Amino acid sequence: MKTFTALIKATVNGNVRAVPTQITAQNSTDARWLLQAIYGFHALVSAPTEIHEDNEITEIIQPKTPEQLRLDNLRAAKDRANDALKIERNRQAKQRAIKTLSSINNPKISSNL
Repeated sequence: MKTFTALIKATVNGNVRAVPTQITAQNSTDARWLLQAIYGFHALVSAPTEIHEDNEITEIIQPKTPEQLRLDNLRAAKDRANDALKIERNRQAKQRAIKTLSSINNPKISSNL
């Protein structure tokens, strides 16, 4: 048997909401029929999707400490500054190249009259 999840339209405290629901069935068609039999034909909001066990989170991620967050922010700022520096150097090199090409293509002709 496989586990499926689907959204069911339910009234909670007088408000209609989509509530995630799990059901065990052999396939998604059987899961759909079971959900419709339990909650009603028009209550099914989304199609049942199979829950795979390998998609579960097996490792709990600890939140970072303020010191770790500060180091991460400083590293990110350093990377942004390095990127901005590279971009500016490339822009200036391109401007110098354009200026050199324009001076080669359009030499100033001095005429002696």
